[in-house]
Amino acid sequence: MTEIISKKEEIQKIISENIKGKKLVFTSYYRLSIAQKGIEHEKVLEIFPQFDKVTEIEKEKLKYGDVGYELFYNLSNETYFSIATCPKDKEVLIIHAVEYKRSLDKRLKKKS
Repeated sequence: MTEIISKKEEIQKIISENIKGKKLVFTSYYRLSIAQKGIEHEKVLEIFPQFDKVTEIEKEKLKYGDVGYELFYNLSNETYFSIATCPKDKEVLIIHAVEYKRSLDKRLKKKS
């Protein structure tokens, strides 16, 4: 089940408890997907720590029972960036990154 979190306090709590300060581990899927999308790794590294720009988090139970958090960054009026993460002990797996040049209202519709 997928849950959209948009309350600032909840977003900050998830980031500080599960993501901030952990070692980033980039999956092979991440490397393949950014290459296909033409996204530079340096750009992802630059955006990732800008947690103040995270406006929503999509929380989802992943294939093997882990909990994944996709962080949605509002970079400007019509530019959003998402970085999918999977926290593991002292590490955070970075699963994929996507740049959106449009509004995400439809993408982030409240799912029940």
